Amino acid sequence: MSYQVGGSVNKWQQQQLVKQQARLDNLYQEIDQHVRKNNYLTVELQVEKKAGKQTQEELVMLREELFQLRKELSFYQKVLAPELVADGLAIEQFNIEQDKGQNRFTLHFAVVQTDSKKRNAKGNISLNIVGYENGQRTTLDLAKLANLSSSDLKFSFHYFQYFEGKFQLPEGFVPANIEIKVVQPKTRWQPYKAFTEKRDWPDL
Repeated sequence: MSYQVGGSVNKWQQQQLVKQQARLDNLYQEIDQHVRKNNYLTVELQVEKKAGKQTQEELVMLREELFQLRKELSFYQKVLAPELVADGLAIEQFNIEQDKGQNRFTLHFAVVQTDSKKRNAKGNISLNIVGYENGQRTTLDLAKLANLSSSDLKFSFHYFQYFEGKFQLPEGFVPANIEIKVVQPKTRWQPYKAFTEKRDWPDL
């Protein structure tokens, strides 16, 4: 009798062992599937992040290209289609470039005639840099910094004229904006026109 009971218990234990082993095998398979799925999702997420970053970079480039195209369009509209803008003179294609790793800069811009009659425009320009030095608001004569003579800042044109100057800022001076004053004196052939335009110092 005791032998039969012992045999039955042993058989039951073996059955339980088989069941537990089968369960363990199933758990291993489930874990393997989850690991595979997790690895797949991780790779997919990385690919999506990379694609998203690339898309953002392309979007920034397209916006910059659009901005430049709009600037060029505005410039040529004022030159070739003055009826689209008010008569007078305008500052276009203003830009400041910094020498790499140095405190030297190059300024260039164009003075454009927007007068529909397109007579020869004559006049002169003055340039100032407004900023701060030792916490005090300071104005510097850009023509002196760039060694530009009065003749360098005179204009005489029908459509537009480019101006350029290279200069170095004093140590400790923090620029805020540039003031460009354009004066067209009254003569027999042209009316008096004058204006001062402020351009913010760009983030270089």
